[in-house]
Amino acid sequence: MAKNNSAEEADMSEKSGKTAKTTKNSFVKFCSFWGLTLAAVLFITNAVLNFINSDTLATAITIIDLIAKVCLLVAVGVPAFGYVRKKGIVWKIIFLAALVIYALGVVFNVIHIG
Repeated sequence: MAKNNSAEEADMSEKSGKTAKTTKNSFVKFCSFWGLTLAAVLFITNAVLNFINSDTLATAITIIDLIAKVCLLVAVGVPAFGYVRKKGIVWKIIFLAALVIYALGVVFNVIHIG
């Protein structure tokens, strides 16, 4: 009877580990899919608004562009962090440097400096 209980406990432990991994993978896939999809829709909206080329739409175009770039950051950043999380410190520094450079590029592009 004790063997059956320990086998069942091991099986349940294995299943709970898979569930946690599946949940994490589901979140990464969710961020990737919706970040990419939302960015694509926003880039198309931005292109249409640029085609209209009205001065009153300039602020809306800038905001839409910013949101699209943030969506891409989430879509790429979450899986990228998952990749470097278990690696050495050099990989984490490279990730953080790339993240900061991307964020600065987005900010400077939005406020038209540089």
